[in-house]
Amino acid sequence: MKLYTSGVALVTGAGQGIGKATALSFAESGVRGLVLAGRTPAPLHATALECKAIAENTDLDILVVLTDISIEESVKNLMKTAVDHFGRVDYCANVGGMMGTKAKFSSISTEDWVAIQQTNINGIFWLVREQISVMEKQERLVTPIMSPKRPAERGSIVVLSAAAAVIALPDGGAYTHTKYAANGLTKAAAQDHASNGIRINAILPGYIYTEGLASHPAATPEAAKRIIDGCPLGRFGEAGEIGDLIVMMSSPRNGFMVGSSVLVDGGQTLSGE
Repeated sequence: MKLYTSGVALVTGAGQGIGKATALSFAESGVRGLVLAGRTPAPLHATALECKAIAENTDLDILVVLTDISIEESVKNLMKTAVDHFGRVDYCANVGGMMGTKAKFSSISTEDWVAIQQTNINGIFWLVREQISVMEKQERLVTPIMSPKRPAERGSIVVLSAAAAVIALPDGGAYTHTKYAANGLTKAAAQDHASNGIRINAILPGYIYTEGLASHPAATPEAAKRIIDGCPLGRFGEAGEIGDLIVMMSSPRNGFMVGSSVLVDGGQTLSGE
């Protein structure tokens, strides 16, 4: 099935994990342009090389933009740089974020509480706001599946939330509340801008094995066993599974998906664990 994702994609957190996997999936899907955003140059350029190697579109143009989403001006610079280079941005995958410190709710410091909000809430707010602002000004991207009853879209935005927005993460109150906020932000923005041809949705992964998860202080063999034992599929998810789904959500094939929170957790939350 052809996805008709021939436009320009922007991915934050593109240097590793789900962000990198999403960038690779967009490259495989045939986008003409790819904006890779993150804080560290080397991993972003490594992702760019891998994307070039597997790109469906042999003329794929890749732009690397150093970005700290916890800083409003950095987010504005990201979007301006992308538009100056490509003229438009069609698909945005807001994957960058932080897990924060593992702690009982009563032990969360104000410093940790504010820090995670700055990235996971304020950063997502700034990204989505600036992305909408760009998309509102651009022409609709026509694809072969469009019709008078199914008009072309101006753009798609996918926000990375988490299964923690369905069932709270133990000792992860600071992280959990930011993911509930991400879901609310997604629905509010989607409602306001769907009529203008902009689709905004959230994806809620469960436990996905990434570099970030593996290096987290709480990532012990015992914890990994508990997670696997509590998952009906008996395994961690893979970053590529999430990246592929983000691209499918971005495709005009999914043109009726608006304001959705798509749970992808291997059934982990079915038992409430």
